[in-house]
Order: sequence, then C-alpha cells, then structure tokens
Amino acid sequence: MKFSVVVPCYNEEDNVELFFSTAVSELSSIIDDTEFIFVNDGSTDKTFERLKELCQNTKYCVKTINFSRNFGKEAGLLAGLTEANGEYVAIIDADLQQRPKYILDMYEILCKNKEYDAVAAYQDIRKEGKILTFFKDTFYGLINKMSEIDLMRSASDFRLLKRCVVDAIISLPEKCRFSKGIFSWVGFNTFYMPYTVEERASGTSKWSFWKLFSYAVDGIVAFSVKPLLMASVAGIILFILALIMMIYTIIKTVCFGEAVAGYPTIVSLILLLSGVQLLCMGILGQYIAKNYTETKNRPVYVIKEKISSKEK
Repeated sequence: MKFSVVVPCYNEEDNVELFFSTAVSELSSIIDDTEFIFVNDGSTDKTFERLKELCQNTKYCVKTINFSRNFGKEAGLLAGLTEANGEYVAIIDADLQQRPKYILDMYEILCKNKEYDAVAAYQDIRKEGKILTFFKDTFYGLINKMSEIDLMRSASDFRLLKRCVVDAIISLPEKCRFSKGIFSWVGFNTFYMPYTVEERASGTSKWSFWKLFSYAVDGIVAFSVKPLLMASVAGIILFILALIMMIYTIIKTVCFGEAVAGYPTIVSLILLLSGVQLLCMGILGQYIAKNYTETKNRPVYVIKEKISSKEK
C-alpha cells in the first residue's frame, strides 16, 4: 500500500459518507493504492454505524478503529498513524474543511523536492474571529520563544508524511501528546503549503475556546520548562522587593517617626503575594500532573474493535 489516509472522527455521522465519496472522487488517480483509516473517537452519535456501512459496502480499502470511549484527537491521530501501512501517510479531518484533493498537491511537492520529508498545510486566509486569531497568535509567539521547537503559525494537522516521519512519531512513548509540537520535535524537513479552508459540510466545531486554551497549556508544558523558571524568577523578584520595602519601612518609622501604612496597603500586598503564589503553584501543578499521568503508564487509547472492508 502506497498511501494511507488517517481520518479522526468525533460525532461526524453526517460527514463521513460525504467525505469518503469526495475523497474517492478527488483521489481517483491513486485510489486503488490507498487505504482509509477512520478512527471513531468515542462518538455519541451514529458515526460508528456509518463507518461500518462504509466498510461493508465499499470496494476500496477502508479500516475503522473504534475506541472504547472518547480519548481525544491526539489519541485518534496516534492510533491512525500506528495502524497506517502506507509509504505516505496523510492526516485529514472528516468535515471537508480540508479537501482531499490537496493530498495530491502534497504528494507532487514531495516527488519534486526529494529533500522534504513532510508537507504541512496552513491557512492562507484565516476564517475566524479577531479575538480567536489574537489568542492563537499569542500562543504561537509564546511557545516559539519558550521552547526549543519552532511551530509554524496557522499550520494544521493536515499533513502528508513519509514513512520515516511516521515511524519516528509513533516511536515516542509519551502519554501526554501534543502533535503539533511532536511534528516539529522529531525533525525532518517540512514544506509548508498554503491552502484555503472550506466551510464545514455539516455540524459545528468540537473545539471550544476553553478546549483550545487547555490544549495550548498542554503544548507549552509538554515542550518547555521556562514557566518553572519564570515562577522562580517571580519569587526572587518579590523577595527582593519585600526586603527593600521592609528596610524602607523600618528606616521611615525609626528615623523619621512616620506611621506604617494602614489596612488597605497590607490587604493589597497580601492579595498580590497570594495571587503570585497561587499562580506559581498552578504552574508547578501542571508539570506534576503531567508527570503523574506519564508515570501511571496507561495506554493513550483503548480499542474496542477494528473493522476492515478488505485487504489489498
């Protein structure tokens, strides 16, 4: 098998059949040498039933991995990449915002430029609100400054990877996975290709603002220890400021007989210091939590069943 197309799915009952028919049409030149790997990430609708029907009724190679519950997109990506057998492995969403036809463009880039090992698509025109764009840009700016990796702004998980890249990704044993960072961390030469995002075929995005925020925090914690250093620096600065203020207060009271500032000042200082302490404890807690998850050594996902249309 030369090509594998990995499609993570969560509550996509209205999209999977349309996605597959579109992919068959747009990838007609390589369809006979392509396997589709759908990962049902614990959907609560009829996504799995639709995928079973696909496997039963298609003449092409389709595999479905059904999780025992929802484990998240990162788990779906890992399961799909682990199952993929192709020399080239594509990752794409099922909502048709990312058109399958771009996979052919990615393949052409890799064929013409042997020095590249992967092609990653990024949005040439971002169709999202200014507030969300601001927070995303802020995140990319922070993680690029804090970590040893460099993330391309607006780059998505929509990619075509050579076999060597896939093998490197699935060899990493970590449980708390941040794929955008992993893609960069494993190295290899990546070409960034612009593409136009389409409207969703059906349904709404599963990513709320708070899910994106949590995902961003996971990414920073997974690939940088600088927040711990920042917490330590904040503690040192506050200690020095407190020492200076204490000396100043003693001198002012003893030498000049001025009364010490009253209740409002004390309360304000207590609230400030308490807030900084809680922030530093929260940063430390994030790293401890991730370490706790890793040491339990639980699997990233649990597969309930696998279904295949046929082997080619």
